[in-house]
Amino acid sequence: MKKILVATIILFLFALGGCKEKPGPAQEILRPVKTMTVGESASSRQWVFSGTAEDALQSDLSFRVGGKIISFPGDQIGRKFQAGEVIARLDPADYELEVRQSESNLEQVRANYVRAKADVARIRTLYERKVVSKSELDQADADFKSFQAQLNASEKLLDIARKRVRYTVLKAPFDGWVGSVDVNVHQNVQPGQKVVGFNAGKQMKMYIALPDTLISEISEGEKVLVTFDALPGKVMNGVIMEVGIGTNHGSSFPVKVYLDNSKQLVRSGMSGNVKFLGRSAGGSLFVAPSSVVGGSDGSKYVWVLENGTVVKRRDVKVGTLSRQGLEILEGLKSGETVVTRGVHSLKDGMKVRSVGGLS
Repeated sequence: MKKILVATIILFLFALGGCKEKPGPAQEILRPVKTMTVGESASSRQWVFSGTAEDALQSDLSFRVGGKIISFPGDQIGRKFQAGEVIARLDPADYELEVRQSESNLEQVRANYVRAKADVARIRTLYERKVVSKSELDQADADFKSFQAQLNASEKLLDIARKRVRYTVLKAPFDGWVGSVDVNVHQNVQPGQKVVGFNAGKQMKMYIALPDTLISEISEGEKVLVTFDALPGKVMNGVIMEVGIGTNHGSSFPVKVYLDNSKQLVRSGMSGNVKFLGRSAGGSLFVAPSSVVGGSDGSKYVWVLENGTVVKRRDVKVGTLSRQGLEILEGLKSGETVVTRGVHSLKDGMKVRSVGGLS
């Protein structure tokens, strides 16, 4: 009986062991990599640079003389003026008094001039009759020339005084509107002190900065497209007017873009983007610079993802580096997928797992 019990237990244990599943093969771990499709970053062939719009014709208006502002029609930002309309006036009383004083002085000098001219004529007649000496004639002639010089100076002083009266009126130099106001009515201002900022608004300009790798590829007169965040869906035509020959800061060069604003949609201070179209040669392919590996022999290669999981080494010939990426001259075709991250730890034929595109 005891032997039968032992045998039963042994058979039961063997049965339990037979019910367990056999372990399957270990799951292969694939190395994660980031990838990109060749040509996708350059499909639009665009460079886009940001900038801020400014009035191409903007002036800080001021009086040429000092005084107290007694009238100020231009004290409202955004108010429009036609060329020649009055923006502000100073109290002209002191300058009008200078005009009257100059006129009085001129009359006195003119009387002396007329008298001296008559004296010269009279003394010359007496000299010809040998009644007076040559020195008396010379003295009369010198007095006449002195009064003549005084007359010319007095006339110029009167002209200046009259101009100073006209300078008490500040007029719009061109059609535009007030962009800023820096003084108030009844305030005393000095000559040259800014009264208002005056904008034409018909033509705007934008300054953008291009890196040194691209600046040689653009030229004055080149047409661009300009868009503004405040004007969604509105595309404006612009033109490159100036290309800087020196850097702003770092390795960027200033470029000035002009655009027509005849409809006055754009205001000074709006931020926008300047787009360059058709900058690359047809058929050029670009990849992220991080996807190209340099060999010890000076060769260049990339890892091409085949069948979605296997990487293959592909030798390539590279061109120039631009904002679009590193140009590939030979070795790749548009639409192929290359690895952009993790390239230094790959081997030919290795299986990988793509975890997304280049960020």
